[in-house]
Amino acid sequence: MAVTVEPHAPFVVLDTGDTIVEVGPGAESQFRPLLGSVLWDCFPGSRPVFKPYYDEARRTRKPVEFVQFHNGNVARVRANPRADDRLELYWEVVSRLDTLTLDGLAQTLDEALELLDRWTESGDRDELRKSLRVIEGGA
Repeated sequence: MAVTVEPHAPFVVLDTGDTIVEVGPGAESQFRPLLGSVLWDCFPGSRPVFKPYYDEARRTRKPVEFVQFHNGNVARVRANPRADDRLELYWEVVSRLDTLTLDGLAQTLDEALELLDRWTESGDRDELRKSLRVIEGGA
């Protein structure tokens, strides 16, 4: 799937133990206080949603881009392995889903897919729909 995350997007860098070791300017307000913390300890429930993609990037030594729903947000994420065995994570929030009612959820899902369509070729829509998974748990 080709959903390129812009280079000015917020980013953090993880070491091999998934500890946050660097924070980019666009992510300082949220992640600077978390420097030195393990990512999964800071965001309970996110490990099964994101770690398989991060592991794939590390294993293949190639960037992995994906769209994911977590904690009410749809985000485009890029996991970029570096030569020093660290992993750069870039993201862009595409949409915040309204999960209070089924009608609100349906409407905001449609809006999110429309936005994603603008950034991708029309042939990728089915792949994007497959990649949007709702994982039980979280708030």
